[in-house]
Amino acid sequence: MLAQLRLLRLHFTLEVAARADLPVFKGDMLRRALLWHLAAMWCRAPSRCAAGCQAPDACLFGQLLEPLAQPHWAEPIRRLMGDTAPPAFVLWDQQDRRTAVRAGDPFSFELTLIGDVAIRQFPAFIAAFLVAAEQGIGQPRLRGRVQRVDLLTGVEGVARPLLAGRAWQGDPADDAFVQYVDAQAWSMQAATATAAPVTRLHLRFLAPVKVELRGETVRAPGFTPWARALVRRLRILSQAHGAGEWPQAEYGPLLDLADAVRLEHHETTWLTGSRHSQRGDMPLEGFVGQAWYTAPADLRPLLPALWLGQWVHVGKAAVWGNGRYEVGIG
Repeated sequence: MLAQLRLLRLHFTLEVAARADLPVFKGDMLRRALLWHLAAMWCRAPSRCAAGCQAPDACLFGQLLEPLAQPHWAEPIRRLMGDTAPPAFVLWDQQDRRTAVRAGDPFSFELTLIGDVAIRQFPAFIAAFLVAAEQGIGQPRLRGRVQRVDLLTGVEGVARPLLAGRAWQGDPADDAFVQYVDAQAWSMQAATATAAPVTRLHLRFLAPVKVELRGETVRAPGFTPWARALVRRLRILSQAHGAGEWPQAEYGPLLDLADAVRLEHHETTWLTGSRHSQRGDMPLEGFVGQAWYTAPADLRPLLPALWLGQWVHVGKAAVWGNGRYEVGIG
């Protein structure tokens, strides 16, 4: 069912109104602002339900941002995700590592909406950030004005204005959505350019990637644990926000193929940071950098999943920007 999962990629550009200090990693700051303002729009409870949404069928906040696993989902997929599914969005701070901004500075980020229900609510997501920017994001407050919101469309991520100077430019057309068919198109283009079986891959890990294998944190970019984390995430998102789980008959052969891929060389480092939460500072860690892989078999069947995964990220803290990567051939 992964073929039916649609994504909508949005790029926000703000003009900063006053000097502000910023965290090194800004995704969680953006996430908390988004949740705060969407809760004000959607949540019917006096305050957000401490034990998760109590009315997910009626509450968009619970359905999209704090979804509970459903009893009718297959037991294997429920074991993978636990009691809660990932939210229907991911944020990306575009590797902006500034720790301060001044009045007049630009500030931009990406928001990817996952699944048709979230996509239909894209005006609410935009409105939440319009209000958040004016009232202030994070502590101390990052205040500014959203100058434009662009759609990132097609295989190349071509920017198409959606909101410019507070003037609406029209709703997204059908070709604005990112789907598995786009992943297949990219794969065909990339494979055609090589004019030979694809046996080499190049991955750029743009934000900390933290994955586990048999309960242990993987500190080097081996392909098998990373690919298994990617397939697991796509399976869960397809079930929670798409048309149903990705069938084992489709993803199983990809895992077998991934097991044959070997790490040839890497230039990565283990990055450690932190994020602030109500429970105190929480570790934010993972490997970043580049890695090159080789395999004895043709890797073209893997390429669509690798391409699609770029926009939903892989591993821990994916929702606020960790696990972002780029894939290339050769």
